[in-house]
Amino acid sequence: MKWNLEGATVEELLEMAAMVEQSGFDFYARLSARTDGLRMRNELKFLRDEEALHKAFFLEQLRARGGVPRGAVGSVLQDALQREFFGPVDRMFASPDARDADKALRLGEDLEQKSIDFYGQLLTALDTAQRAALEDIISQEESHRRKLGLIRGYSS
Repeated sequence: MKWNLEGATVEELLEMAAMVEQSGFDFYARLSARTDGLRMRNELKFLRDEEALHKAFFLEQLRARGGVPRGAVGSVLQDALQREFFGPVDRMFASPDARDADKALRLGEDLEQKSIDFYGQLLTALDTAQRAALEDIISQEESHRRKLGLIRGYSS
């Protein structure tokens, strides 16, 4: 997916990234609470906790630039977050599909890919040291996506 980030400041993009990670944290927390299997629940909690670490990174980068976390972005970025992350998660958990592990895990894979795409574009706005750290996060998000596929395999 190609994100329209034109006109957004680096600080707004870092804030948005923190919100994406909070959304991932919330998704995994909600999904693990609805999961019966101990192995799957533990895997989802691990993913949840990694999302919290990613959020902390983005907030640290925001503060390093003199920004103050607000938990909000401008309307264009907010609309993108709602359309790509918040809305799909809210719809999933409001529907009977929330009990369908395969559908929920597929949504997780899609959300991880959207994060990867967004962070790939964010790379160009960061300095070299920040880029290296973000590349690590992208790698972890790719690992999350693969892990969700494996979880789907043993949960079906």
